[in-house]
Parts: sequence; C-alpha cells; structure tokens
Amino acid sequence: MDDLSLIERIQAHDQEAMRTLHQQYVDLVYSITYRVLSEATAAEEATQDAFMKVWQSAASFDHERGSLIGWLARIARNTAIDHLRLYKRKVGLDNSLDAAEESHTLPLPDNWQDRERLQTLRMALEDLPHDQAQALALSYFGGMSQSEIAEDMKIPLGTVKTRMRLGLQKLKEAWGKN
Repeated sequence: MDDLSLIERIQAHDQEAMRTLHQQYVDLVYSITYRVLSEATAAEEATQDAFMKVWQSAASFDHERGSLIGWLARIARNTAIDHLRLYKRKVGLDNSLDAAEESHTLPLPDNWQDRERLQTLRMALEDLPHDQAQALALSYFGGMSQSEIAEDMKIPLGTVKTRMRLGLQKLKEAWGKN
C-alpha cells in the first residue's frame, strides 16, 4: 500500500492502517526522537506520542505540501523537542555533522525511491560548508533555537540565521534536482 492510500485510510480512522504505518516507520520516528533526546526511554515515549499525534491530526496532512515521510519526521522532531523542553534536558551534542548523520541513526527505507531520496539528502548535507551543516544539525537534531545555537557556537545570532538560510537554500536546490 502506498503512503497516500495509507494516510487516507488513517484519516478515515482505520486502525489497521495506523498499525501498518507504525510498523513501516517506527524505526525512523524512533531514530529522530532519539537523536534529539539522547535517551532511550524518553525517545520511546516521544515516539509513542508522535504516533498518537499522527492519529489525532491525520486530517491535517496535505500531500500537495510534502510527503508522508516528511510530515511524519516533522511530527517526530517537534514531539521530541516538546519532550526536551518539558523535561528541561540538556542535549550533549557532538558538533560535527558526521555524528549527527551516522548511517545507523536513520534506517534505510524499504522503498528504493525513498532510499534514493535519502541518499540524495545525505550527499547534499555532506556538500554543505561545515558551518552551515553544523547550524542545521544543532537545530534539527539538537532541537536548539537559533539563539541557543548562537550562544553555543559563540557567534552572532545574525550569523546563525544566515548560515541556516543559506544551508536550507542549498538543500532545497539539491533536493529539487532529484
């Protein structure tokens, strides 16, 4: 079953479709929540909460705005950040992109097209200048705000904003070529 059919069934409150979604993407969601929280139990809890949010907000998914995987990844990341803020945990980050993007943290999708898109994204991240990749990694995987990144990296806030904007533009350009 393709992702669009799956989400349409979930929008119709089909519990079996929700189980299927969970089986297909639980590893991806867990890897995202674990990267943000750096703690297994908290990541498991955030993963469960993320799937609950998917169930509750399935009607808000719009396939014209992006893929199901992208939508699910955003929910996972935002849920993990909510947990991080709720419990006021400090994330111990290795400021290198390599640590943030180790291949074992993101399981390979079953679908060859998704695998190809993930590989394209990884290559695009590797092609970014280190300072841009670092700022994006701290924001996405670390759940840090731009102000927190500026403080952590000891650089002006405007520099962080510029690095993130330029990095995202380059990723968007690379993604569009795919």
